Amino acid sequence: MDFNFSNFNPDQIMTFGLTWTVLPMIGVLLVHLGFGAAVFNDANRLQKEHGALVFVNSWLWALAVVVGGVFVALAYWVMHHSTLAKH
Repeated sequence: MDFNFSNFNPDQIMTFGLTWTVLPMIGVLLVHLGFGAAVFNDANRLQKEHGALVFVNSWLWALAVVVGGVFVALAYWVMHHSTLAKH
């Protein structure tokens, strides 16, 4: 089966390209927001149980995760939940 772009007008091709460019961005945004919400809830729980978090409070950790993504969430986990945090 040969896929021929000549059957489409330029606007349809542009829409197709934009769709496959925007969809991954929406997915990344949803993952960042989900991780941010999870970190916020966990940080609030830790703050109530232990009184303090490493470096900053819960809403700043959540904001950092929304901006920085999975790597900042990993840093949060290492600082608060890993065996390294227990020492």
